[in-house]
Amino acid sequence: MTEAKRHPFSDPASPVFGILSTATMGALSLIDGSTLDDRSRRAVHAGTAVITGLYTGVTVGGRHLPLRVLAGLAGGAVALRFADLGDVIEARLEERLRRAGAQHPRRWMAAGAAAVTFAGFLGDRAAARRALVVAVLDDASEQVKPLDPRVRSLVEGILDATDIAGARELRAQLAVAQELSWGDEFTSTVYLEVPADLPRAVPHDQIFPVRAQFTGPGDATYQVVLQLSAGHLDHMAVEPTDQENIDLADGILAEWPDPTEVVHVLDGVDGTKTVSQPTPPSPDTKPTSETR
Repeated sequence: MTEAKRHPFSDPASPVFGILSTATMGALSLIDGSTLDDRSRRAVHAGTAVITGLYTGVTVGGRHLPLRVLAGLAGGAVALRFADLGDVIEARLEERLRRAGAQHPRRWMAAGAAAVTFAGFLGDRAAARRALVVAVLDDASEQVKPLDPRVRSLVEGILDATDIAGARELRAQLAVAQELSWGDEFTSTVYLEVPADLPRAVPHDQIFPVRAQFTGPGDATYQVVLQLSAGHLDHMAVEPTDQENIDLADGILAEWPDPTEVVHVLDGVDGTKTVSQPTPPSPDTKPTSETR
């Protein structure tokens, strides 16, 4: 099965899988096994084992179906075998959170489980992007060259759109960043190379919460996203905001957008908000007889 034909539910780098797995793992942590009777608790354990097996098969089993099945069965069996121990650990963690002053410890546990799952998805997605580019351009030699001015301006705009933790370290990295290139043709992903000894941004693995949106061919809306890996700038990519067409940018776009024509949006705890608008054109300021 090719990457393009892979079903979104069986692709660990798919946004559909990322959202679904994050929500599911978070929801499982909301269930308090100590409040259930034996029959209900066994049902929850069985359901958790099935979900764990499916998740393990997709994320660990690789591309080959036999390996996926084996990894899934192993993951499910381990989850079922240690289900009671898991309940004990969760109960102790819940009690510690209560002692620390948390009014709804299960919600904090769910948020933590969701965050860990989503971080894993981001790592899988970054690895998949890099593997895809390397596979497509395997016959071309890797080159390190100066960063394209338009790419640099786009990254600067994303980092300067808001004063958020890690932005200062990333600006220092951008100042010396170079581009990894496998050819002269435009691709929707540009990989960055920065010195490993520079200060890192935290969290280490994330999509930077500011995105640059713009209107492309056919009035379709696209967004430029900045991916971090190990606390360093890893790559910048342009993709449709429509997640169903996430991999179509390469066949439509021929160049990076004009940095002055993008809208910067910030993902925050209260939702998404616009933090900067496109730069307006310079007004015509021809003098008149009434202007001094």
